[in-house]
Amino acid sequence: MIQSSAQVGNLTYNAAENSFQALVTFHTDEGRLRVASSYPATLDTDEATVERGLIADAMRTRKSGIGLQSRTLSQKHPEATREPQMPPPNRPRGPLDLLRWLQRQAA
Repeated sequence: MIQSSAQVGNLTYNAAENSFQALVTFHTDEGRLRVASSYPATLDTDEATVERGLIADAMRTRKSGIGLQSRTLSQKHPEATREPQMPPPNRPRGPLDLLRWLQRQAA
């Protein structure tokens, strides 16, 4: 069973959208998962209400898999200790390499 706790960070108020926005971090056995979240409310809304709304929005995003998410694996997780994969040697590695590679392919 995976244990999880949530933490709201970088809380801002977007006046143009009348909503609070934050990065919600879920701490799990597998590592950290950060999810972008927003909660429509007025600026004078109670802090606890805003926090619950942001966490609820982040949980919906987390379950749907749609939206901005970032994962940092725990050192206990088997994928965290795997060697990084090197890209194939003849493939582009950046925007300029991609442009040169496409030009060579067209020639």
